[in-house]
Amino acid sequence: MHPVLLNFRLGGTEVVLGAYSTLYVLAWVVALMLGTVIAWRRGLPWRRALLLYGGALVAGIAGARLLDMATNWGVYAADPAQIFGLQFRGFSLYGGLILALATGVLSSWALRLPLWRLADSAIPAIVAGVVLMRTGCFLEGCCFGNVTSLPWGVTFPTGSPAWSWQLVSGQNGLLGFTGLVRPVHPTQIYEMFAALLFGGLAVWFMLGRRASERGASRVAAGVPFLVFALGFTVFRVAEYYLRPRSLTATQPGWFYPVLHAVIIVAVTALLVWRTRRSGAATRRPVSGP
Repeated sequence: MHPVLLNFRLGGTEVVLGAYSTLYVLAWVVALMLGTVIAWRRGLPWRRALLLYGGALVAGIAGARLLDMATNWGVYAADPAQIFGLQFRGFSLYGGLILALATGVLSSWALRLPLWRLADSAIPAIVAGVVLMRTGCFLEGCCFGNVTSLPWGVTFPTGSPAWSWQLVSGQNGLLGFTGLVRPVHPTQIYEMFAALLFGGLAVWFMLGRRASERGASRVAAGVPFLVFALGFTVFRVAEYYLRPRSLTATQPGWFYPVLHAVIIVAVTALLVWRTRRSGAATRRPVSGP
């Protein structure tokens, strides 16, 4: 845990860069730039790609806040100013991804850009964003997991969010007041590895599309993105049971499992459709000698 990333003086003013806020902003900037560059390298007009990804990013930030409001309404009801607060807290990843995706779909139609190629081009950007954001979470000590006895469990210091949760929930009894903190699952790191794993698999599928030039089967556009979305969402289902329920949560316990299940069913259906489209393309007779 290292909540302060950098501390320096600029003139007569002390500047403190928090790890969480700095890495979140860096994640947004890197994701936007990386997605645009990859789309441009894959033959898409970079200005329109930048406009689309920029709109999706803004919508994603709003969606992340909206879902957090829906699942932690008590916090916002007690202090409505937090709804529009600029503090770097109160974001739900899948709220952001869902609204960003919806915005991207509508924008691709309005800007006359190929939706599935844009989705594939965004994979490295999404992976980079997740890795940077979860690095910020780990350094801040938030988004931690349940108590574990596994050898790779992480023990955060006294005063950390993990200590506070264990104290308030009574997991450590009276010893919690002495500063006792039990090791927890490093779910932030789990999520980084999952993003890299399924992102790498998706990129491998993207590179496989070029194999058609050598006579091999062609992977339809969109399949790499759907592979990443499916794998990462399945991971999130497992991760849900490794993280403690927030003490401020107002949503029923079934909310996130049902949300993830709906996403998995929808993505699987789309993946089957795109895969069959790929198979039909490879069976289509080639004209000419």
